[in-house]
Amino acid sequence: MFHSIIEHVFDPAWNAAHRVVINVGIVVILFLSGLGLPLPEDIPLSAAGFTTFKQAGDEFVWWRYGLTFAMVVVPILLGDMCAWTLGRKYGLPIRDRFKILRRVIDDKRVARVRSWFERYGGAAVFLGRQLAGVRFVTFFMAGVMRVTLPRFVFWDFIGCVVSVPIWLTLGTLAARYGREWLLKASHTVGHTFLLIVLGAILILFLVTKLRARRENSNT
Repeated sequence: MFHSIIEHVFDPAWNAAHRVVINVGIVVILFLSGLGLPLPEDIPLSAAGFTTFKQAGDEFVWWRYGLTFAMVVVPILLGDMCAWTLGRKYGLPIRDRFKILRRVIDDKRVARVRSWFERYGGAAVFLGRQLAGVRFVTFFMAGVMRVTLPRFVFWDFIGCVVSVPIWLTLGTLAARYGREWLLKASHTVGHTFLLIVLGAILILFLVTKLRARRENSNT
């Protein structure tokens, strides 16, 4: 089973055949993350870099990465713009209508992000994009504090230009060297043990991300 999973995931033909499903999944997760759901962007962005390399036949084709960059940035920006629109149209009073918003957009986060806007202006959007725990609040407060949409999109896009290529590169490196490493490791420690370790690493990563979000909400 282990070898079957590895052969499918790392197979360029399999990635190409399932291009639509993979890409749609990546786009949906990124959009929902922009809406404030506790879904880390890192995993779908790395997956985008991984499958782009595979769909190109295990080669780096620059224009494919250009298309991938556009594919992932568009849903990110759209999700962020929804948060901006929410703040712009309804303001902070909307927290009183929905319990989940009272938890996400709490007073401590609002005060923290407000100080960023007072200090850095629209560039606070760039700062918020780099910090997973306060992204939604930053974009929401950008609307509340009347940051214009062109200025908001500009700083958000600049933030994507900085962070997105990093995760695409990590995904590409995993696509290039991951198969050989996994097969060597499986022969050394065994398939079942390796699957358990990889699963534990993924769970630890997700728990760490969720904990970071929670800690940011309390600072």
